[in-house]
Amino acid sequence: MDRAKEAIVASFNENKLKYSEVFKIIDKRWECQLHRPLHAAGHFLNLEFFYDNPEIEQCVEMINGLYDSIMRLVPTLDDKKDEIMEELTAYKQAHGLFGNPMAIRHRKTKAPTEWWACYGTSTITLQQFAIKVLSLTCSASGCERNCSTFEHVNSFQKRNKLTQSRQNDLVYVKYNRALVQRFNLRDKMDPIALKDIDDSNEWLIGKTPEDAQDEYLFEDDEGLTWGHVATATGVHEERFNLRSRGNTQGGST
Repeated sequence: MDRAKEAIVASFNENKLKYSEVFKIIDKRWECQLHRPLHAAGHFLNLEFFYDNPEIEQCVEMINGLYDSIMRLVPTLDDKKDEIMEELTAYKQAHGLFGNPMAIRHRKTKAPTEWWACYGTSTITLQQFAIKVLSLTCSASGCERNCSTFEHVNSFQKRNKLTQSRQNDLVYVKYNRALVQRFNLRDKMDPIALKDIDDSNEWLIGKTPEDAQDEYLFEDDEGLTWGHVATATGVHEERFNLRSRGNTQGGST
């Protein structure tokens, strides 16, 4: 991100008036989505980056992100958190297995999770935390599922009369209902079987917007379906443009 900003500054000949608005947009997106404690923790625990850049330990944002992730992801038992803090010292100073010649040689050749599995056994609690963090991969699937659910809500007619806030509420209910169902069936469902695919993935199960109108919105709400929602909000009603109709029927107005 720093390199991207430097390129933008150079392209505007370092004229701050020209790139300040662009920076505001970048910073807004960076703060709300891209610069999170989990990213900082992953960077700190990625040995390839950590040992090549000693200044990481002096970065307040990096350390705060690491500590926030520890507070969030480690069980509520304080002794577990204290163990991680003690074991971090061995990681920072490359003591024990961390300083083993093979461990040093494999810092840039092994995947971070594999490296921690091989050389983090002397710091079990920190090892488990590092593997948990570094096993999380970047993915847009969550956003894609949310957009798919939003399209499901807003696809009965092109001129949907649902307000933005009402659509957001319906998407929230539908998406989280699917998450709850998937969690409750975590030990029973087969992710490869077509009949067990999440109903948010209608592009996989072949449902059309017309089929979705007969789907029940709430299982325990006396048969309320998406079709009922469409009827109540009037999405099927024809919209009239009085100005164009006047022009069509009787000449200019």
